[in-house]
Amino acid sequence: MSIPIFNCFKSKQQKPRNKIIVFANQKGGAGKTTNCVLFGNTLIEHKHPFVLIDGDPQRSIVKKHEQDHERFPDLEPLYQIYASDLDNEQRTMELVNAMREEDYDFVVDTPGNLSLEGMLPLLFAADAIITPIQLEKTCINSTNSFIETLLMCAKETGTEDLPPIYFIPNQYNKGWGRKDELQERQKDLDYYNGIGRVTPKVPNAAEIQRYNTLFMTDRQKEILAPCHNFLLERIYNEQITKK
Repeated sequence: MSIPIFNCFKSKQQKPRNKIIVFANQKGGAGKTTNCVLFGNTLIEHKHPFVLIDGDPQRSIVKKHEQDHERFPDLEPLYQIYASDLDNEQRTMELVNAMREEDYDFVVDTPGNLSLEGMLPLLFAADAIITPIQLEKTCINSTNSFIETLLMCAKETGTEDLPPIYFIPNQYNKGWGRKDELQERQKDLDYYNGIGRVTPKVPNAAEIQRYNTLFMTDRQKEILAPCHNFLLERIYNEQITKK
């Protein structure tokens, strides 16, 4: 993997250290890629220039972007997308150092595999980790394992704090669950709020699954506003005017 020299959005104006925002969870299908793209689209709406790094070996975002461009050939890309591998610690840290040299931000989509050599170094270098979850047992178990691994690595390396972690309850179905299941679900959310912060829930909506890398629909913005405003307020210290 060659380390890219990023050359978009160059500016002579100095700014504080840029942000590296990583979407990560061990559970495949939890919504990392979908939420990564949609939050990236929101960042552009809020005038936060960034480059998106597709670190998933399946290159889901790269392929999605190519399909979107074929479907909407007259639309300009909202942001640049680079493919990168995270299977080597040294190369991943070289990538992190290259990102830190820039004056714009980076959003990284990652594979659901913490055993890759570059994953943990990337996560601990992040300014924010965003972890989409589904409130069902398989995903909860995998997410708990993900968190336990981070906590164990932090302890072993003497790191005092994890990067800020934001959990997105994704594909949420308000009408699902017996009383005991709802209580168990709330217990899980309370645990995650003790580790990081839980965002407002993202409902299970067909409109969200229609996402693309070139624009957001008004309905998508409406559905995602509570969650994305929550993230913008905490990651970027934005003051969001409630409508």
